[in-house]
Amino acid sequence: MASSSPVRAERGFERMYPGSSRSATECAMNLVKTGDMVVARVAQALRPFGLSPAGGLILSMLADSPEPLSPGDIRDRLLVKGSTVTGLIDNLVSAGLVRRAPHPSDRRRLLVALTEKGRRLTDRFRPAIHAAEKPWLDCLNEPERRRLLSLLGRIQAHLAAEGSDGVASGT
Repeated sequence: MASSSPVRAERGFERMYPGSSRSATECAMNLVKTGDMVVARVAQALRPFGLSPAGGLILSMLADSPEPLSPGDIRDRLLVKGSTVTGLIDNLVSAGLVRRAPHPSDRRRLLVALTEKGRRLTDRFRPAIHAAEKPWLDCLNEPERRRLLSLLGRIQAHLAAEGSDGVASGT
């Protein structure tokens, strides 16, 4: 197995960047590196199904939703630009995996729903992805995984509470 060392900031980092924290920068850089590595693994696992990670996530969202979703709902859950979601949905429509339908009460809006073909594909790829995830985290035991989830949750909640300028909301 290839080894990968954590990204480290150089000594004297805080002197070079007053007001910074070497350990905070190292954590942030390693979160990004780890996220990129996980997305690459997801992409590899989805390749046999002809899906991108974002396409697989959209299909999973639709499979888990009791109702069709608007493109805006999908965009908000994916945290990407509207034009990106439109392109992803266009690709899924072209593949016959989802369909656009008019909103029942607002003719100006559209909803996105899984087709039967999309449901069958989702039912096939999700077990494969979830089985692939297990060995990615075999380096951690169950208590360590729970601790990691707790720490990631704290970071996510903290970042969600901050404004876009990085300052805590309400201050």
